[in-house]
Parts: sequence; structure tokens; C-alpha cells
Amino acid sequence: MAGRGPGPFCRPAARRVALSPVGRTPRTPGQQIAGQGELAARMPQVWARGRRVDGMVKASSKNLAGWASPRTVIVLTLLFIAALWTFVGIWVVSARQERIVAAGESLQRMTHAVEDQTRRQFRLLNVFLAACAQALEANPGRDPGRDPAFRKLIEGFQSRTDSAIEIRLVTTDGHLVDALKETASPLANVADSDYFKAATSAAVFIGRPTRAQPGGNVGLPVALRLVAPAHGISMLVAVIDPAKLSEILDKQRRKPGGSITLLRTDGTVLAVTPDDPQRLGQHVAGGVLASELPAPHLSNVVLLEDTTGTPRRQLTSYGSIADFPLVVTVSADYDEVLAPWLKQTVWVLLLALGISLPLVVVAYRSLHLLQALANRDAELQHLATTDWLTGVSNRRHFVESLKEEVARAHRAHSPLTILLVDIDFFTRISDGYGHAVGDQVLVAFADVAKDGLRGSDLLGRLDAGEFAMLLRDTDVSEAVVLAERLRAGIADIAIATDNGTVQFTASVGASQAKDTDQSFDEVLKRAAKALHDAKAGGHDQLVVI
Repeated sequence: MAGRGPGPFCRPAARRVALSPVGRTPRTPGQQIAGQGELAARMPQVWARGRRVDGMVKASSKNLAGWASPRTVIVLTLLFIAALWTFVGIWVVSARQERIVAAGESLQRMTHAVEDQTRRQFRLLNVFLAACAQALEANPGRDPGRDPAFRKLIEGFQSRTDSAIEIRLVTTDGHLVDALKETASPLANVADSDYFKAATSAAVFIGRPTRAQPGGNVGLPVALRLVAPAHGISMLVAVIDPAKLSEILDKQRRKPGGSITLLRTDGTVLAVTPDDPQRLGQHVAGGVLASELPAPHLSNVVLLEDTTGTPRRQLTSYGSIADFPLVVTVSADYDEVLAPWLKQTVWVLLLALGISLPLVVVAYRSLHLLQALANRDAELQHLATTDWLTGVSNRRHFVESLKEEVARAHRAHSPLTILLVDIDFFTRISDGYGHAVGDQVLVAFADVAKDGLRGSDLLGRLDAGEFAMLLRDTDVSEAVVLAERLRAGIADIAIATDNGTVQFTASVGASQAKDTDQSFDEVLKRAAKALHDAKAGGHDQLVVI
């Protein structure tokens, strides 16, 4: 194809491009020849630097792979923290449940002990009342208050119970009489009491706590009706002092915060510890416990709200007393039961936080380190694939990219064109005007060449003044248009020096990849042949093969 003339050096009418001063004096011909040796001596250093950069890139990539990716660090950190706190959550729940179960088992053991103790006391009382009833029935004509044998029997029983139980006689019309003290009038009339109405001779009846007389102490009546009235007496009543019964129960109570309650199966409170006279005779409020009281062989552990009106919750064990319509409840304050668990939970949470927070800090610092390594790797990768002077691809990277693109073009059946561009007489320019000017020529050429390329194209420097352009999805006719624009742009370049203005031309060889090409070398060889023909034709030429 027609050229634009060989003049490689000075054109006074051309546009000037002001670049940085080179600071060199004109050279003599001898110095210019020496410059060629200097350039030849620099080339091995440049290639050695490239090899060192390649080694640094590989080493950095290996280290980065050893550290793993930021995503891996984040995922592993989150998984570890999730596993840690899942374990903490499971431990907290299971430890709480174990604490409640252990407290429930302890309360059940206490309940069984209280049941056994209460059962023995009421059996003893039942036996004594039966013995007294038998004594009265055997001597129906004797006055029990004046009968020495009967009085001795009662005195002996009361002394053994430390006066915690007093024996009363009830007449047929309901008057309550002290068996040991002679009084002018009865203590009270209990004809309206539940035990006077419901007691039978078959078994003792445990009545509601009442006062024997106005202003007196509350007593728990246990009544047994005689088979037949004797000397006007129809019933025996053993009155238990609830305060002393509470003292006995208090020895079994869980301290502090625990309580023990003795109930009838209808929910009536018979005794309670700590002692609370206001609760005696009251009914248990509705709920789980109240609904289960009538059931036989009652035994369970439940969580109840405190029936005294306080907002406390209680863990309560309850069980029925065999042979008697009684139920025992043993309670512990729910918050006190869980207090040790709460302390352990606080320490476990602090320990988990002590592990999680440093782990997050380490992960955060690791991410920053990985980012720094990634930035360094990207920088080294850029140095390994880029010509340090012009900023375009170096020879190795360009050849690797060409190999991949030729294979892709064959698979996709898409056009691909290679342009090889050589700056005419570049060695003369570099040696004659100095290497600094030669570097400015290379940079100016690269800038003009990059302006005419698309983002998908690739520009690379193959040798001192030789460049290559990889044009994706471009046939040779389109590449020729681009090459002509490039030559026109080069013609406008002018570099001011101390020895005048430097202008230059370029020779271009173009070739399009073919489906018959066995490798990328074939299209590269054709482009090299076209470049050789362009230079042989007088320079500043464009040849297509």
C-alpha cells in the first residue's frame, strides 16, 4: 500500500507536543554509537526485573491462597461464632432444666419425708382417740372428767406430745368440754362445725381450723364419734396446735424461701410453715394443684404462682398421705432455685463474649491483611503483565492473551486481527537524541495508539520500538481503517528537544486469523511478514497479509 514518505526526524511545520525536559546535551557521533551499547546492556536488566516480578507474583498468590479468601474468613468466623453461641444457648437451656429437675427431685424427697412424718403423727392420734373411745364406751355410766383412769390416759398422751395436742369432749348437743379441767360452763358450742356434722365412728375426721373460744388460739380439730354416747359424751376431739405443728414442719423446710403446707383434699389449709395464721382455714385458689387434690395417690412437681398475693413463683412438690384425706406441699422459691444457674449463665456469657470479641477483632484484622495482600498481588500482577514505561501489556502477557483469543475466535467463529507496528528508525532516534527522548517517543506513540482502541482491544509492547495490537471481533478491513488513523495520529506527534523537534513515522503489518490456523504462531508470523514487507518497502507503509 502507498506510504507517507520516509522522513523520520525533523518536520518544522508539525504540531508540537511539550513533554518533560530531557536535560541532555547534543551527542557526538561517537557518543551515539556508545548509546547503542548502553541500550544493549540495559535489556538483560529489564528482562531480569521481569523475572523477579513474576516470582514475586507467584509467591504472593501462594501466600494469599494459604490465607484463604476474605469470604472464607468471614464464613468460618460466622460459623464458629454461630456454633459457639448455639452451644451456649443449648447449655443455658439444658442447665436451667437440669437445675429445675434437681430441685424438683429434692423437693419430692422432702415431700416423702414430710408425708411419712405426718402420717405417723395422725396414725398415733387415731390410735389414741380410738383407745379413748373404747374406754368411754366400756364405762358408759362413769363421768370421764372424774374417772382417774381416763384422766391419766389423757394426761399421759398430752405430756408425750408436749401439750401440742389437747383432748376435748363433745356432748350430744355440741358443747365442747375440757376433759381435764372442770369449768362452770362449756368452752364453746361446736354444733355448727364441720367436724361435728361429718365425723363418724368409722374413722377420724379432720376439721377446719377454728377457735375453741373467742379470743383463743386457733386449733386444728381431729374428731372421732363414739359408737354410742357415754355419759352424755358423743364425740372425742383432739385439738392440735398449728403453731407447734408448723415448728415440726419447719425443720424439713428448704431455707430460705421455702414453705410446707398441710391441706385437706378439698383444698383447706390446715397448717403452714413459715407460720401464717391468716392462711389457716382458707382454700387453695383454683389451678393445677386445686384440680388435682382429690386425685388418689397424688404426687407431682409443678410451678405455681404464690397464693399469698406476692408476685413470686414457687416450684412445688405435692403428695397425698395414705389413709388420711391430706395433702402435703413442699415449695421452694423459683428465683432462689435458679440463682446458682443464673450466676453460672452470667459467667458462661462473659466467657463466650471474651471468645467472640477477640475472634471478631482477629477476623477484622485478617480481612484487612488479606485486602492488603490482594492489593499487593494486583499491583505485582500489573507489574508482571505491563510494560513499565508505556503502561501497555508486555510481551509475555500479550502473547498469552493472543493465544487465548485465537482459540476463542476459532470456537466462536468470530474475526480477529493482529497489527504489528514498528516505529521507523527508533534506534537512531534513541541513540541520536538520547534514551530519554526515545522513552518520550514510546510514551507518545502508546498514548496515540490507546486512544484509537476499544475496551476489548489490547495493545502490547514486544520490543524496543515494536508494538502489537490485538483487535477482537474485527476483520482486516476494519483494522486497516484503524491503522490509517493510527499513522495519521503519529504524523501529528512532535517532541521538542534541545536539538530540535522530533517527529517519526511507523510501519504496520496486518493479518487476520484464519480457521485453518493451527496455532496463534501462524497469524503472528503472517503479521510479522507483513511488517517486514512494510519496512522493506521504504518504511511508513501498511501491508496486509
